[in-house]
Amino acid sequence: MQKYKFKNGHTTLVEYIKRDTQKTQNFTVVYTHGFCSDPMGRKPEMVKKWCVDNGVGFLRFEIAGHGSDVENFEKTTLETYKNQIFEIIEDIVDGDVVVMGASLGGWLSLLAGIKFKDRVKGMIGMAAAPDFLKTFMDRYFDEEQKAVLEKNGKILFNTNDFCYTITKEMIESAKGNLLLDKDEIDFSGKVRLLQGMKDAALDWRTAPIIASKLKSSDVKVVLLKDSNHRLGGDEDIKEIYKMLDDFLV
Repeated sequence: MQKYKFKNGHTTLVEYIKRDTQKTQNFTVVYTHGFCSDPMGRKPEMVKKWCVDNGVGFLRFEIAGHGSDVENFEKTTLETYKNQIFEIIEDIVDGDVVVMGASLGGWLSLLAGIKFKDRVKGMIGMAAAPDFLKTFMDRYFDEEQKAVLEKNGKILFNTNDFCYTITKEMIESAKGNLLLDKDEIDFSGKVRLLQGMKDAALDWRTAPIIASKLKSSDVKVVLLKDSNHRLGGDEDIKEIYKMLDDFLV
């Protein structure tokens, strides 16, 4: 992976493997990782392998404030992240795109699909978590925690699987990017959603809700009863490969 300086001023790692023009596929998978995660784990590695094997383009990147840029985490907001994936699609990747995102990456992928309707032909969400910052606030923060956030400008939040530092600026930026409060998510491309039912960080019923709101009629949801938020096991990868196969011509 190579360092790339985004227009937002953050420099993070990016890997871009262009599609094999000798093969018939004509799109690039843009992979976006989750909150407080990275693009170097087993899941993105297996997606990269599938793309290379099938002649499909592949791009993965570090979200600002993560990985090599982790010291700047508290300076980032959802707008920071959104502008990264927008810049990638607009300025870096050639041709059609299938956006693929885990957790936060699923939220960003949906936002990219809405923004670039002519370029984004499809989306794969793995424990896709649109609006998760608002959901956490509404469901898990009591009045005392909200007061701490207001006073200190940030708060440490724990779930069964993860520990997050959430800033007031992050919460505020999320409010302008909510999707599940709308009657319709304005994306008509092919969508595949994978969700583990033992997800301790996200209500598994989020995936069917996303599906019900999408403008697209080509939407499939796969629920895995024994899988968690990470979706990195052998069975999870098999399902991810099946979803990727749906985009081959």
